[in-house]
Amino acid sequence: NLGSADGAAEAVRLGAEGVGLFRTEFLFLDADRAPSVTEQQEQYTRLLQAFPGKKVVVRVLDAGADKPLAFLNDADEQNPALGLRGIRALRHSEPILREQLTALAAADAATDAELWVMAPMIATVEETRYFTALATELGIRTAGVMIEVPSAALTAEQVLEVAAFASIGTNDLTQYTMAADRLL
Repeated sequence: NLGSADGAAEAVRLGAEGVGLFRTEFLFLDADRAPSVTEQQEQYTRLLQAFPGKKVVVRVLDAGADKPLAFLNDADEQNPALGLRGIRALRHSEPILREQLTALAAADAATDAELWVMAPMIATVEETRYFTALATELGIRTAGVMIEVPSAALTAEQVLEVAAFASIGTNDLTQYTMAADRLL
């Protein structure tokens, strides 16, 4: 797992055969605006160039709840962990998602890595269909989802009829299944 393109060279040096989860939040968290397509593309290209011929799984922005962003969702929510988070926040601010997918597709076209892109916090088959259709429209060849919500785990067979792959997000899935705060 990587949290920025800066760790790619060290991962390769240590023998990494690809990336199982690349978290894109580093581009967004300390910013007062969403990074441009060009800014994102530069970072994604750096990452993918380090892994020619290898699989790199990138999660689009997972924000909201414990990671609020003023330019994504600055509304005060009574229970943000269950509100506009992950794919719901991105749908609410679709231009940000479109720009991120555009930047990822351009970086993929400029490199030889095998890019897989997934959406966070998918809860329904409909959300899966929305994300995979948008990703495909914008040039992503392999679009999947994260199973982090019990409803997605229970409907995983139907989710996988739409998505190319799924990755299980054990931290969130355990938290929501057990109704327990993982930060305590």
